[in-house]
Amino acid sequence: MRVLFPVAMIGGLSLLAVGAMAQDHHDHMQMMSKMAKDSRIEVDMPPPMKAHMLTNMRGHQQAVADILAALAKSDGEGAAKIAETRLGMGSPGSAACKPDAKSGGLGEMPMMMASHMPEAMQGLGMAMHAQATKFAEEAAKLKQGGDPRPALAELSQVVQACNACHAAYRLQ
Repeated sequence: MRVLFPVAMIGGLSLLAVGAMAQDHHDHMQMMSKMAKDSRIEVDMPPPMKAHMLTNMRGHQQAVADILAALAKSDGEGAAKIAETRLGMGSPGSAACKPDAKSGGLGEMPMMMASHMPEAMQGLGMAMHAQATKFAEEAAKLKQGGDPRPALAELSQVVQACNACHAAYRLQ
């Protein structure tokens, strides 16, 4: 009995200490999240346009994944086709980023999207689409067993363009 009481006491105190540590960690994380304010520029878009833009961006992520899968099989032509049709200057998503998008000449949806995007955000989008076209040109040169590094270097620039925009802007 004498041995059990101290063991039970130590076990109980250990549980209390773990609980207190967990609460301290939780409190610390809440304080840190309040201190780490998101400094990206908020872009206010009507809900249908926000949904459209988020769908486009998820499509861009999937396109990069599909490009990487094609490159893993040394399918440069396939990677090039994915890049140009889904990310490049010829892709439907590029229209809202083009300088004349606000004029309406590229369609109603690109005009509406462009009207809600800051010019610098449009510029970052345009840079990503143009870089995707450069990647497509490089990937098309990749033959079976060829050196994928030049194409991968261009694809890296595509992803960096995406990251630059996401680091600067967020949808409200």
